[in-house]
Amino acid sequence: MKLFRSKSEKNKEPYDEFVATVKLVSGEEILTKVIVDYSSEEEQIIIDNPVICQEVRSHGANVPLGYKFEPWMKMTDEEVFILSLDKIITLSEIKDDLVIKTYESIIEGGFKRQHPDIDRTMGYINSVSKAREIIEKLYKADSASKEPKKDL
Repeated sequence: MKLFRSKSEKNKEPYDEFVATVKLVSGEEILTKVIVDYSSEEEQIIIDNPVICQEVRSHGANVPLGYKFEPWMKMTDEEVFILSLDKIITLSEIKDDLVIKTYESIIEGGFKRQHPDIDRTMGYINSVSKAREIIEKLYKADSASKEPKKDL
């Protein structure tokens, strides 16, 4: 069966490249750049920088809060893999620009924990000793309650 052999002769490039989600027979769903090489006689595709996509849900919630991405192969530095078509259930090209940009930013930034640079626009920056003084003043101050004070 030649699934990817129906490429039009009008297009001169011997390959297609696109971002897609791929469902594997193992049950994994990966988001990846897919390269289909029409010049090859093999029944396979090339995947570039595949990531596993998992839903993040709140305990007891039926609606996903977001999605978590992890490298598909965690113990290698390789970025390109070859999959035979018998290992794939389905493949769907991604057309949504937001998903494509998210994927590209994940690949570009890597999977390192990223911490933003702290500056004054994010809030008040203070030293520990000054913050302690402020908290002690609040703690030792008269009650901020709206109830009238009762004389003892």
